Amino acid sequence: MIATEQLYQLQKERAIWAQHNFPDQRPFELVLGVCEEAGELAHHFLKHYQGIRTNEDHIEAMGDAVADCVIFLAGVCQELGLDFGVLVRDTWDVVKSRDWVAFPENGVDK
Repeated sequence: MIATEQLYQLQKERAIWAQHNFPDQRPFELVLGVCEEAGELAHHFLKHYQGIRTNEDHIEAMGDAVADCVIFLAGVCQELGLDFGVLVRDTWDVVKSRDWVAFPENGVDK
């Protein structure tokens, strides 16, 4: 079960924090923040998969990137007037109803 209230609380707390720390932040900066963190996730995944730069903790860095993405996405939802928790819950309900093994063309009926 998705804890919609907790995600919404994160969204609200992040909005208060951002207003204090970055009062002039524009919405596109949040989207770019998501992209930057997704890039960090990809970077550390690749290095971990390749088995190089072993002096870095790629697992920890990937976890940090995932969490940072969530925080930026909470800000995007705030800017769009969406409830982050409800959005994630409702989207998960749709995704989890798909069966790609039984219906390889569209996950639903083909």
